[in-house]
Amino acid sequence: MFGRELSILKVPIDIGDAAWFFIEKSDAPSHFGPLLILSRPKNASKNYVSDLVARWRSYDHDIKPPFNYKLSLKPRPKWLVLPDNKIDLEYHFRHAALPAPGGEKELGELISRLHSHRLDRSKPLWECYLIEGLENNRFAIYLKLHHGQMDGMASVGLMQRTFSTNARKRNMLPPWAVGLKVLPEFKPTSVEPSETKTLTKNEKDLVPRKSILSASKSLLKKSKQFSKQTSLHMAKAYSGLYPEVGAPFKAPKTMLNGRISGSRRYATQRFALARLTKIAKAADVSLNDVFLSICGGALRRYITEYETLPVRSLIGQVPVNIRRKSDTGMGNALAFIFVSLGTNIEDPVKRLEIVHKSTEAGKTLNKNIPPEGIQPLSMLMMGPYLSQVVFGLAGHVPPAANLVISNIRGSNKRLYFNGAKIDQIYGPSVLFHGQALNITMSTYVDELNIGFTGCRKSLPSMQKIAVYTGEALTVLETAMGIVEK
Repeated sequence: MFGRELSILKVPIDIGDAAWFFIEKSDAPSHFGPLLILSRPKNASKNYVSDLVARWRSYDHDIKPPFNYKLSLKPRPKWLVLPDNKIDLEYHFRHAALPAPGGEKELGELISRLHSHRLDRSKPLWECYLIEGLENNRFAIYLKLHHGQMDGMASVGLMQRTFSTNARKRNMLPPWAVGLKVLPEFKPTSVEPSETKTLTKNEKDLVPRKSILSASKSLLKKSKQFSKQTSLHMAKAYSGLYPEVGAPFKAPKTMLNGRISGSRRYATQRFALARLTKIAKAADVSLNDVFLSICGGALRRYITEYETLPVRSLIGQVPVNIRRKSDTGMGNALAFIFVSLGTNIEDPVKRLEIVHKSTEAGKTLNKNIPPEGIQPLSMLMMGPYLSQVVFGLAGHVPPAANLVISNIRGSNKRLYFNGAKIDQIYGPSVLFHGQALNITMSTYVDELNIGFTGCRKSLPSMQKIAVYTGEALTVLETAMGIVEK
């Protein structure tokens, strides 16, 4: 299989994580960011970036999980742990530069191209690009990861392990030399392929999350505790009497919900955290409610320019982090709620009220479910849509939701790498057939950094959505009297 020099350690893949590989298509790959913008240290030499590239290329040994994991799906999903000499660092780590003037437009075009290509499954599923040539003496790091290995919060954990709050710290390691703590340290030895090692009981105990199957059994045992609430929620959602209550397949079909191509377009937007916090406090809603509301306003305007605005509101599929604080390992720990974005409401304040009611309805349902049952229930609710994706029907039939909108809580402290200050953190993300747009917001220190990932062929001038989000925020502030008209 690999040769005598390779000792193969098998690491099982949780069924929820494995699903990302079965729904992945060549024109709908399942990788995501992060994208980081950094400023060089003061008084840094002209060769700062090239010296950093040389140092990173020297770290071709002691590569950590998951950067040394190769996918194997047969006979059942698992990771094969590769020794350092089977990992081609020159392939995975790449140095790039932007054409002048090196602004957001040039960076967005490069990330759009890089994000369009699927990760090679014959190799560990990651690529890292160090991009120089940004204006104002800046550079960027784009780390391309697979959603089957980690979710957004796991990538936040990886960044917090890789970077530092200490601006004076030096000799810091690249991400693949840091990794995520998943299994005990081990050193591969030369054995026959037939002598493949499997996990011991103690090693299995270190896999942090139960499989969906085992959790579903527990869910069924406790079903009486929440079946009434779940039935009530679904009855409200589909009765037509409670338009604010979201659920799968309440979404109208729009230009966001056809078949997609493999080409991507990426745009960014950023706001001062204080602006949305003021609105949230004045309206007694969450920061995420405000974010979803201005996205709804932007989408209302964008869709109106190209087609008839649906009478029903667009529905956002909103991931909910259910990862334990102590869980810093690989994998996905996500549930989902379905939220009305109020796109059928012109008044921005009333739209915010509807969004708040919708998120509260989703949160209330999750509160009435045992913790181990939240993810299985989400998977069950998503089952019909996942089937559409697997069997190639997505984009031809009514969508479960119009788009995915994520809110990732990042570091509230400034991060640095070898003295370089990280200015912004964005998240290029995943698209599916039937969902041509993803919006991912990351909180970082005193800012909101928002990334818009779209299908280039499905969404003309997609950058308008980013611009309209900023204008929707201003309109909401004005309507609430937070800024003068």
